[in-house]
Amino acid sequence: MGERPEAVGDLRLATIVVNALDLERATAFWRQALGYDLGDEIWTGDQYVKLNDPAGRGPSVLIQRAAEIPPEAAPVHIDLYTTERDRHIERLVSLGATRVEDWDYPEHHDFIVLRDPEGNEFCVIHVD
Repeated sequence: MGERPEAVGDLRLATIVVNALDLERATAFWRQALGYDLGDEIWTGDQYVKLNDPAGRGPSVLIQRAAEIPPEAAPVHIDLYTTERDRHIERLVSLGATRVEDWDYPEHHDFIVLRDPEGNEFCVIHVD
């Protein structure tokens, strides 16, 4: 693997933030979807829940209470890579995700767009 540019220094992707109206429902979904553990940090109030990859490979996921979830597509979303796309789509839908049926997919695509129970879009992408 190559080295990162010196100008980047120690800057790294550490946390993905997911907005939620129902903190408990979103936490349960993403914990089951990713197999993540509750973080060690204790958050004051009822505003955040932090989830961590128990294997230490992926970034943390921070579930953040929001006043609303915009109905239009978000400018940033999560991509999940897998060699078993269809199996994971079925599993994620059984956990409460919904397929975005009206997505304008290109003719040949390797991804499927879903929404978590809070309405946040994410993609499940087939990789070899």
